[in-house]
Parts: sequence; C-alpha cells; structure tokens
Amino acid sequence: MNAPAATQAAKAIASPRAEAARILVTARQKSELVERLPVELLPADVDDGFAIQQEVSYQLGQRIGAWKCALPQPGKVIAAPIYDADIRRGDVCRTTGPSRAFMRAEPELACLLNRDLPPRREAYSEAEVLDALGHTHLALELLGSRYSHPETLTFPELLADGLFNAGLVIGPRVNSIEGATLADLPVELDISLASVGAEAVTFAGRHPDRSLLAPIVWLSNFLRVRGLGLLAGQAVITGSYAGVLQLPIGCELRVGFGNLGTFPITFLS
Repeated sequence: MNAPAATQAAKAIASPRAEAARILVTARQKSELVERLPVELLPADVDDGFAIQQEVSYQLGQRIGAWKCALPQPGKVIAAPIYDADIRRGDVCRTTGPSRAFMRAEPELACLLNRDLPPRREAYSEAEVLDALGHTHLALELLGSRYSHPETLTFPELLADGLFNAGLVIGPRVNSIEGATLADLPVELDISLASVGAEAVTFAGRHPDRSLLAPIVWLSNFLRVRGLGLLAGQAVITGSYAGVLQLPIGCELRVGFGNLGTFPITFLS
C-alpha cells in the first residue's frame, strides 16, 4: 500500500472522537482557526464533548498543569485542562499567535494542590479537598479558541476544545486566605494603566459560584469517577471575579484583588 493510501486507510479506521481531536490539536499546534468540526464529527452531547477533550490531551502529549472548572449547570459541564506549556509565572507574559492589541483575560484565584487527589471509589469530602490544597495565588486566565466563531457553536463543541483555555498566568501568592474564607470571597478589582497614568477602573467582583472551594470539590469527584485525578503541583481556577477583561498589550498593568494583593503584569507580543 502506498503512503497516501495508507493515510486514507488510517483515517478510515480512526474513531470519530480521535479524528475530531486531531483537527483541534492541529489548530492548536499551527495557531490556526477552524470554523467548526465536520458535521459527522460533532459531539453528540456533553459526555461526547468531554471525551473529545480528553483525546485532545492524549494526542497533544502535554502535561496538564492546571484545571479550570465551575459548578455544573443544566446541560453544561465546566471542566477543562490547561497545559504546562501555556502556563506563565511572573509579571511579563509574551503572547503567541496572530498580532493583537488586547489580551482577553479573566481575573481569578489559582489554588495549588499540595497532594494528589487520585481516582477512588469513595467521594471526596470538602474537608479532604481543603486539606489537599496549598497556597493560593492571584491569576489571570488567558482566553482563546480554536474556532473562528465560537459564539455560534454548541456547548459540547466548546467543551471539546477546552472551553476557551488559552493559558494561565500565575501571579503573587495570597497570604491572607483562611479555610473558612474560601467559601465566599468577594473581591474588588482595580485595573490601572500604570505606564500612561490612566485612572483605575473598578469592578465590584464576586465569585460566580459564590464559593472558591465548592467547584474544586465538584471537579475532584467529576474526575474521580472517570478514572482521572488531580495531582500535586497542579493549579485549579474556578471562575472570574469580573467576567472577561480586554487588557491592552504593551502597557504595564496592575490588577488589584481588593485586600488580597496586586498583580503587576505586562503583555508583550
């Protein structure tokens, strides 16, 4: 069998989920956008979308350095990996892909795990998950998509692509969070254009699930029953305190999280 015929044969026997994942992986690797998956490869439901997402992780072969999650909603499961290669630390972040004037980002808190929460038969309790958590850091989730018009697509399609996961910037450690405070954490955000002396813009921030801990407990058990787990050293983010921000590239920024601290950040193209 010649090479082109062998390639066609391999595609013919590939599962629809594997082929869908291959398209999304290629889009990630080449920084290209696709309109959507071919109709015969579209995920049928949320479970199918999550299975394609996991196949993307397998084909990429990259270590998962963080998870994004939120409490589930009717017809929606909010859980997606963020890969080590897309995680930055510090106050300078170089952007990848096409040139742009703004970075779309969500201000969040990143909870780092001190120990594994592996798959097991028994559900994890809130106390067990809290005990596994270590330091909390100010963070910015970077948003992007492998679809050209994601706003037109179904939720399972978005889930297959990782729910807009384009990266994570982990900032300063928070020193003042106590276990009880994790249950409800309103945060005020100030975004300052330090380099041009612009006035700060203030948002009355509040966690979308009104709890920083509850989504992590849910994620632990969601992964547990699927033979997956959380690992020591991974970070978990659980929702934006101010929706999506358009942060200018090339400016020194300060993102203040109320009395928890300030995250200085500069995006460079």
